[in-house]
Amino acid sequence: MPGQRSGWMRSLVACAAVLVVLASPWLGAVAADEQDARRVTVGINVFPAVLAADRDIEAKRSASGELTLLIVHRDDAALADRLAEVLKDKGAVRGAPIRVEVLTVDALGTRGPDGVAGVFIAQRLGDRVPSVAIYCNQKRVLCFSPFEGDVERGIAAGIAVSDRVLPYVNVTALGQAGLRIKPFFMRIAERYE
Repeated sequence: MPGQRSGWMRSLVACAAVLVVLASPWLGAVAADEQDARRVTVGINVFPAVLAADRDIEAKRSASGELTLLIVHRDDAALADRLAEVLKDKGAVRGAPIRVEVLTVDALGTRGPDGVAGVFIAQRLGDRVPSVAIYCNQKRVLCFSPFEGDVERGIAAGIAVSDRVLPYVNVTALGQAGLRIKPFFMRIAERYE
């Protein structure tokens, strides 16, 4: 599957290019600081590629064939709504159409039993990060945070930023959530063990 590998690399290169470009004006205006705004911009673009690396993503489709993705925020619904639009514009993950829901971190634990394929953290959640990680582990879904330090605190995936942008995965959290990630993706990702 050489075509898929080159697609992954193009996605990663595109994400690195996004990091170089200043965050868009709407995101810069609502994010706490410029670095967080850039990380969120890059993260929302990397998130679908990380989801596509889940070997069991097909089983996470709803009865209608969609993948449900959650955008979780603390108190900035406007930011989360704009990020939801970015995801909706992507259209699909590995051919599966996506449906995006926005909810607060407080509402996450009370969300109904409908299947979820992935969770994106839109704002720094502070001491609420472990509760989101526990939710995702119990539901066996991939949780992604673009914020520095969240992967080390139990979130399954994020981004590592140095001279380039790479996916960053918490190997223990992946195991706790029962997530099986494609070997090629694991070879290119930076790992926290």
